[in-house]
Amino acid sequence: MNQFCLTIPVMPVRDIDASCEWYADILELRLRHKHEEERGEEPTNYAVHERDGVQIHLILDEPQPFADSWTAAGSGYLYLQVRDIEKLCQRVQAKDVRLTQPLAQSSWGANGFEFRDPDGNLIRIEQNRS
Repeated sequence: MNQFCLTIPVMPVRDIDASCEWYADILELRLRHKHEEERGEEPTNYAVHERDGVQIHLILDEPQPFADSWTAAGSGYLYLQVRDIEKLCQRVQAKDVRLTQPLAQSSWGANGFEFRDPDGNLIRIEQNRS
């Protein structure tokens, strides 16, 4: 019996609301949950997005005493495998997102491209040849 069931990338960002809008617009993710402090004393610090059964979470890059090196905006890396790489690459470029690596075949045989979110987190999208 398999023990592992799911892996979820958590991307550190500076502004949850702006990042939620960006990820929804660029990757067509649907917001499932946004953590709101019950008393309104803290900013929203976490959000959950989903598309096609894949979840991507956003966490706020917070100041001390909450800060941690892994939650520093710009330190995240998101790797996605998709079925139609050309269509998604065209969509990303149509949204005026600058590619840091154009769509090309990698040495391991997958087609892929890369870009960064507004906080500097790297996003790599690939489609396997098989």
